[in-house]
Amino acid sequence: MRNTQIAICFFGITRSLKHTIGSIEANVIEPARALGTVRTYAHFFDQASISNSRSGEQGELDREEYRLLKADRLRLEAPDMCLEEWGFEGLKDFGDSWNDGFRSLRNLVHQLHSMNAAAADALADDPDLVIYCRPDMLYHHNLGPWIGRALASSEPGVTLPNWQHWHGGYNDRFAICRGVSAARIYGSRVNRMRDFCVETSSPVHSERLLRFVLDEAGIKPPLMSARASRVRANGDVKRERFSGPVRSALRLGIGKTITAAGLRPLLMRLRRNNNAR
Repeated sequence: MRNTQIAICFFGITRSLKHTIGSIEANVIEPARALGTVRTYAHFFDQASISNSRSGEQGELDREEYRLLKADRLRLEAPDMCLEEWGFEGLKDFGDSWNDGFRSLRNLVHQLHSMNAAAADALADDPDLVIYCRPDMLYHHNLGPWIGRALASSEPGVTLPNWQHWHGGYNDRFAICRGVSAARIYGSRVNRMRDFCVETSSPVHSERLLRFVLDEAGIKPPLMSARASRVRANGDVKRERFSGPVRSALRLGIGKTITAAGLRPLLMRLRRNNNAR
């Protein structure tokens, strides 16, 4: 009987890894190692600078920062090469959820492409559990208890944070996936972006896309109270809204009612019109 195999997937840009690596090692990697054999997989963009008006980041990036992770499997890719593959120009036709000239949509396509690449490498090794982990997050809690609960289950599943379930969606910052099938649904949702737009008559939205693919697969995710904060390239820690499970449940219920009533496209148009004023 083989040892429990745990894959940890990192993706996106490292931008603040020197500020977050300690929390990643202490609260993600080491707790996982206590419960199984761990391999780490990373796909990052080889990016020399950052310019993000939404986050207020501007300046050069350390292109060697990824080495801090010492990933077992690493892939580096130049930015923008993935946009055509995932139909970025066509996604624009459905609108802009962030109303920022499609800059956030561009970033989301990059992030989901990167996750998909890391997931493909990890799933090829047939792990029992996959943790999806952004490298620019400061992890405040030990994930060990939730990793253990996921491993104790015989059913495929996805465990998600219980905070910031925006616009009727699910928090997509990090996740613990039990089984290859659940890990593939979570990690490869980049290929469902257009389906989401067509079926919901709305622009791509990161949290709602996650709920879309999980609902379609019949996966009802258990929630964890583990928290993490985004860290900017300059080391500033983003103040997050850590709404608890009750508030999140209310928000999810309201979002589901709005979608069922067919009001989502109307509300999105009203929001865009209001932001344009």
